[in-house]
Amino acid sequence: MVGFGANRRGGRLPSLLLVALLAVIAVLAFHCWNAASRQALLREELAELQSQAQRTEVARGRLERRNSDLLGKVDSHRKQLEQKEADYSQLSSQLQARDGQVKRCEDGKVRPGGARGSRGPAVLPALPV
Repeated sequence: MVGFGANRRGGRLPSLLLVALLAVIAVLAFHCWNAASRQALLREELAELQSQAQRTEVARGRLERRNSDLLGKVDSHRKQLEQKEADYSQLSSQLQARDGQVKRCEDGKVRPGGARGSRGPAVLPALPV
């Protein structure tokens, strides 16, 4: 036969074990809540950084288009400048050639009296009366 005291277990062990398990569950719950709140903050920060990256990418694309437009304008202005310089050079050489022709023409029209090809009023000889 079994005695009266055989069914008894240690009196405090289950309650200490239960308190320890509850403490572990409370610590784990706190860490879980802390991790969840940190995760929410990190998700908000990630969303903010993604929107900032998107805005930056849009601005970068806009600036690249503007840069390419400006480089195109610079090239066209450079070509215009080169064309105008070439025209200037050509006109300058033509002007020098004309000046040379004018000088030769003036030198060829030099008169013995020292008057150089001036076109003053013509003097008619006097008629006998």
